[in-house]
This record gives sequence, C-alpha cells and structure tokens, in this order.
Amino acid sequence: MPDGRLLILDDDPAIGQILQMAAKSAGVEAHWCEHVHTFFATLGHWQPTHVAIDLLMPDMSGQEVLRRLAESGCRAKVIVSSGLGAGELADALNEARSLGLQTAGVLQKPFSLAAVRALLASPA
Repeated sequence: MPDGRLLILDDDPAIGQILQMAAKSAGVEAHWCEHVHTFFATLGHWQPTHVAIDLLMPDMSGQEVLRRLAESGCRAKVIVSSGLGAGELADALNEARSLGLQTAGVLQKPFSLAAVRALLASPA
C-alpha cells in the first residue's frame, strides 16, 4: 500500500512523468494533471497527502491555484515548483503559508529525484 498520494499540476508532460516516477520510487502513489480544471476536479475525490504546483501555468497563475487550494480547505502538503528563481519560489511558499496551507517545500527546476523524495518524506 502506498505511503501517500501526490497530485501534480504541471503543463509539461516530461515534468509530470518525472514527478510520478520519483513518487513511485518513494512508495507514493501519484497522479498528474496537465490542466487546472482537471487538477481541482481530482483534488476532492482523490484526497492527496501532497500536491505539487507549477507556478507558471497557462490557464491560471500559481498564486491563484494556491488561493483556491486554501479556499477549498486543502489539507495536503504543498510543494511549489518552477523554473523561476529562488526568490520567487520562496515568495510563493510564504504566500501558501500565509493562506493557511501546509507546505513541504520548493522544487526549483531542474530538480533531482532525491529532492522530490525528500519533500515527499515529510509526513502529511
């Protein structure tokens, strides 16, 4: 039985596949969503322990995704990922915390599988 569930929101299929592979190697079930509406539709019924959010999405900003997660009462630990600089990632993580979301940390692209596994190891 998996040790958790990771719901991934990223419009890049390669990143989605890498995150799924890293989760599987950590004993965590993973589901990747390329579109925001699919992500939110899956969130409620799939009950993830962790969510990985790409800050740069075509349909909705990462900040808006964080606000919607908070409004929905999401209890999953949030992992913020992006190719943006460390400052932007830290700002997004702080915003998630100020919204009352639980956070696991950040993944700056490109990232290692070990970095993903370490964030997933944080208890949900």
